Amino acid sequence: MVREKTGLTRVALAASAAMGVMGLAATPASAQESQPAQDVGVADIVVTAQKREENLQDTPISMVALGSEALEQKGIGSLSDLFTGTVPSIRIAPFVGRVSAVSIGMRGLVPVDATQVTRDPTVGIYVDSVYLGRVSGLGMELADIERIEVLRGPQGTLFGRNTIGGAISIVSKKPTGELGFDMKAGIGNYRGRSFATHINLPEAAGFSVKIDGVFEGRDGIVQNPLGGDARDYGEIKKYGFKISALWRPADNVSLLYSYDLSRDKSTGLYHYITASSQPAANTPTFIKLDTGRVKTGRIGLPLYRNPQEAKGHSLTAEWEVSDALTLRSISAWRRLDSTQMDGDEGSNTTWGPNRRFGRVSYANVKQNQFSQEVQLVGDLGELNFVLGGYYFKENGRDEAIVYSLGTLNPALTGVNFFPALSPDGGATRLPDRAAEVHVRSKALFGQATWSPEAIRGLHITAGARYTDDHKDGRLLFIAGADPKLSFVFNSKRVDPMATVAYDVSDDINAYVKWSRAYRAGGANTRSTILRTFGEEELTAWEAGVKADLFDRHLRVNLAAYASRLSNQQVDFLNPAFISNTETVNAPEKRHIKGIEADITLVPVRGLSLAVNYVYTDAPPTPVRNIFTGVIEETFSAFTPKHSGSFSVDYAFPAFSFGQLRAHVGLDTAGDYIPNGTVTTKAEKALLLNGRLSLGEIALGGGEMEIAVWGKNLTNTTYNLLDFRIPGRTTATFYNEPRTYGLEARVKF
Repeated sequence: MVREKTGLTRVALAASAAMGVMGLAATPASAQESQPAQDVGVADIVVTAQKREENLQDTPISMVALGSEALEQKGIGSLSDLFTGTVPSIRIAPFVGRVSAVSIGMRGLVPVDATQVTRDPTVGIYVDSVYLGRVSGLGMELADIERIEVLRGPQGTLFGRNTIGGAISIVSKKPTGELGFDMKAGIGNYRGRSFATHINLPEAAGFSVKIDGVFEGRDGIVQNPLGGDARDYGEIKKYGFKISALWRPADNVSLLYSYDLSRDKSTGLYHYITASSQPAANTPTFIKLDTGRVKTGRIGLPLYRNPQEAKGHSLTAEWEVSDALTLRSISAWRRLDSTQMDGDEGSNTTWGPNRRFGRVSYANVKQNQFSQEVQLVGDLGELNFVLGGYYFKENGRDEAIVYSLGTLNPALTGVNFFPALSPDGGATRLPDRAAEVHVRSKALFGQATWSPEAIRGLHITAGARYTDDHKDGRLLFIAGADPKLSFVFNSKRVDPMATVAYDVSDDINAYVKWSRAYRAGGANTRSTILRTFGEEELTAWEAGVKADLFDRHLRVNLAAYASRLSNQQVDFLNPAFISNTETVNAPEKRHIKGIEADITLVPVRGLSLAVNYVYTDAPPTPVRNIFTGVIEETFSAFTPKHSGSFSVDYAFPAFSFGQLRAHVGLDTAGDYIPNGTVTTKAEKALLLNGRLSLGEIALGGGEMEIAVWGKNLTNTTYNLLDFRIPGRTTATFYNEPRTYGLEARVKF
């Protein structure tokens, strides 16, 4: 659905996305030469949320799109950087201190346990149109991107299963075919260092090649008093590379191949002990309740890295059959090997003389996937359509072993370490739990938009997706023995959607949308009986308006939604055995509603003010606890009622030697219940970030940029996550402390 008044070609749209919202209204290249110098406005942004290139303002979906410049200003280099709430729609949190086993959600739909291969997320993550089946291992996925699109609400028709909360689509920069070199290096506090290089090779025989390499490292933020070569808490070590090759054998045919490899060897977060219900007589002398950040841990303990490797191949083939018809194929294979070695620093164990101390939870996820998607995209004047087929195959295995570092001494003043990492000081044992899963999913989908010329401005969209899902698996081990437990999940369903949009004027577009999506069922591998559970289904109404006002000086995008979640998948923790959880489908329907507002103001050339606000009303639902039989209220994890971000960007009048730009961002979120183990809410957050850069400095045949940046400049501390074990302690994980650094970048 593209309004004729924009007149934006694909080239102009791509250019406008790169401009961001720095005060220049994007227009076709041919018109820019005659554009009056005083023209100021919010730029158009191209998105592909409906599998075709469209203006963001013409897409009837509540969404946020950030280009490469905006991501750099906000300091976003991976999805993990969104912990702070820079995009308030996205709620991200680590799973009990594990650095890359993250929970990602939107609109009150945030899963808590992201480590099981038999379970699926609520938000689909797509990198260059390839769905990532596992959220473990995320970290280097934004190596060199063109933009990131955050699609709020169910996206079941075009994006498929496991998108009841929404979808995040990451679009990488393609090879340009022109010789280019872009290198950036940086240093920061905590001995932070970063390096990124992007090389475009000149086109030869129709082939264009691009090479990307990235590295990020940092010392720990909490020192380990063990000394020597011992690791500290919160260390970062991530690196990876990507190679892309674009071949154009004909003007209307292209094939884009890419291979990426990333590794992460960071350490886990520090477990602060903020509450204890253990007897004072059994409390070690070195444990005191924490009331805020510490620079040094409570006792020296061996700490291990969390080695992870993610790699994959993809091939995208596109054939422009005619001006009105495009055929596209997206093939991808990916492999993940993610290990977590999560120490507890005493927070998860029962204290007492000679009792085991220093619990280390080893968890490993191995997964491989293959996906094939075919799309037929058409533009027949009054009718635009997308037809497609999708196949997804996944094989996964997870396992976990609980080790102990040693025992408390009789006086409770120290720890007697075992000679090797093991459950009891002896030989290692078979897994405490292990499972495997095999997934096969097939889908057919279609969506069409009718824009009748007889009713100018009206756009009616309808679509549906047929999905045939099969998932089977088994428990390989429980406490080192084969329990001979297996499960099967099958589902065949149709998920429809319908949208009615109307262009009130050239600059105001309103829409109403109804849609349905689902999250696949499966089994809980932390269950001692391999309890299976069914699929969740979400239906939602959404109404929105997108407006460019006052000669495009002000952009106001508003959306309101009401959703109903059926058969909600709810986890309960066994109070007698913390590694055992059971998942049930709640009989009560869940009702969630909210408001999303994205406002951008460009009052004068160079100045841009942006506000993103999200209101989420997700009241708890009553569910009977499978362990206690008591009816409990189930909350949406990590979901504040109010969250928002505010930013100011200013490009100073150009100097003869370069361009000075400033960015100030403020991210805030209200309190929330972090998970089902606690009823105490996590604290409110208010974080101040900033960046000052001097760019476009002439350097031989290229240019240079230097920048200083800071995150959490006021060094605010709030509890990101609380995890309570009945009869033991509450472990708390705090947000990142103040970080800052200096960057230099050269481009040729």
